[in-house]
Amino acid sequence: MPVEKNTLKHFERLTQNLSFMSMRTRHVSAHFSDLAVHPEVCIEHIWVNQMVARATVPMMQEVVRVAKTMPNDPISAPLIKYITKHIAEETDHELWYANDLELLGISKEKMYARIPPPNVAALVGSQYYWLQHHHPVAFMGYIACLEVYHPTIAYVDDLIKKSGLPAKGFSTIMEHAEIDAHHSQDIIETLNALPLTEEQYQMVEMSAFQTFRYVALVMEDVCKVAPVLENKQQHEQENEQKDKQQNA
Repeated sequence: MPVEKNTLKHFERLTQNLSFMSMRTRHVSAHFSDLAVHPEVCIEHIWVNQMVARATVPMMQEVVRVAKTMPNDPISAPLIKYITKHIAEETDHELWYANDLELLGISKEKMYARIPPPNVAALVGSQYYWLQHHHPVAFMGYIACLEVYHPTIAYVDDLIKKSGLPAKGFSTIMEHAEIDAHHSQDIIETLNALPLTEEQYQMVEMSAFQTFRYVALVMEDVCKVAPVLENKQQHEQENEQKDKQQNA
């Protein structure tokens, strides 16, 4: 029997195939939102965002560099065009986060002296491996996960209200909630327009899968900053839920 050709657009296919992973990330984000009453949890969240932002522009510059070594690949030119535009859009965001953290009491010296957690390093580092040792199109799965599924303005407002922290300390997260709605449409349109081979699509999907996985792990680490009692209660609730499922 002939194999049916997939008629879904790339982003539609990605969304359909990874729905279970995005659900896990949303579940962890909901738990984080519950813990936002603890200011230290929100500060940690902003801090890990700053760590990730440190690598964003350098990684995109590497995407462009590697793509330029593949002039005969049909996706190189549109990929370079989009990423070059997005570099300009993302420049200095790391510094924006750093300024927010200073407002929240974290000095730049302390900020940059801290070793980034393993899950942050794995989130970013896996992308460097794929773009340097396989194909730079992998980055499209990473950025689709991070910017299409962005926080909403209402979500950020809720964090500010719950934490009691100064709203100015959330200015960069709020900025992303506002501008990523536009960025997400650019990403979707660019991804759908790329003349991906099936192997290249699979690379994008694997990258997005990996990104969702590590975003969930990073957010779980953020939640662990909550007071010990809060985490103990959460652990007990999870064990109770597991017992119920096993006895069902």
